[in-house]
Amino acid sequence: MHHIFVDFEMNHIAGQYQEERTFSKMEIVEIGAVMLDEQYREISSFQSYVKPEFNDKIEKQCTKVAGITTDTVADAPALWPVLQQFVQWCGTDDLTVYAWSDSDLRQLKRELNLKEIECKELHRLCNNWVDFQRIFCDLLGIEKRVALKHAVNAIQSEFDGDEHDALWDARNTAKIFALSKNEAEFQRIMGPVIEAFKPVKPMTSTLGDLFPDMAKLLGTIES
Repeated sequence: MHHIFVDFEMNHIAGQYQEERTFSKMEIVEIGAVMLDEQYREISSFQSYVKPEFNDKIEKQCTKVAGITTDTVADAPALWPVLQQFVQWCGTDDLTVYAWSDSDLRQLKRELNLKEIECKELHRLCNNWVDFQRIFCDLLGIEKRVALKHAVNAIQSEFDGDEHDALWDARNTAKIFALSKNEAEFQRIMGPVIEAFKPVKPMTSTLGDLFPDMAKLLGTIES
């Protein structure tokens, strides 16, 4: 059983492609993923840029957030060849795919529809896709979604690599997942936070006073 953690970075479809924008407003321009074994150890990684089909340029916001430029993707393959490589990398063993939020899965489905890509292996991945952001929030007993960087801080760790780099986002998600599977260690680190969210009795201190890093969790939504 393998655990696949995946992240996409995206760029807007240009305004002149009105019909295409009815299917999707964005295109995937980077795929990053890591694979964990049954002991939750990283055994492989995957990363590829993707050349967009419906925008000649990478927009400023994508460059600002993810560091991807038009030159970065100039010689990159289109989405379908990259997905073929990704499927091959995933292999045929039993697996579960995890991402931080469900936005990447929704984006993938939109683009498969837009670009008329049919692949039974991709359908297998989609059918075994898990929103780990939701699982993490459920473990904490909170309703609001948590930004990945704040979740990493909450487990008393530093964010490895660069935020919004697809491979590093996937790798940091995997790090939180691995900790969550170590029940004793997860309770040691997160137990006080979980208890703080339980509505047992009125608190004389705010969560921000008690747990400065955890205060950032609430009110922050990030995919």
